[in-house]
Amino acid sequence: METITVRVGKLPGVINEIVLNGDRTVGAALSAAGLDPSGFEIRVGGAAASPDSRLTHGQTVLLVQRVKGN
Repeated sequence: METITVRVGKLPGVINEIVLNGDRTVGAALSAAGLDPSGFEIRVGGAAASPDSRLTHGQTVLLVQRVKGN
C-alpha cells in the first residue's frame, strides 16, 4: 500500500504534514500528529468528518473550536 501525505492541525495553531502508511483515517492522522479531537469539530476539506472518515492524498484535517449559539 502506498503512503499518503495529509495536512493536520488545530485552528488557531500550527498545521503539519503527516505521512500515513496503512490506516488512512482521520483518527490515524490526528494520532500521528499528537492531537486530541475532544472539544473540537473535525473538518476535512471544510466538511464535517469523524475519526473513522477515510482520507486521500493531499487532504487537510482541521480541528476547529465548536461555535456555541445564543
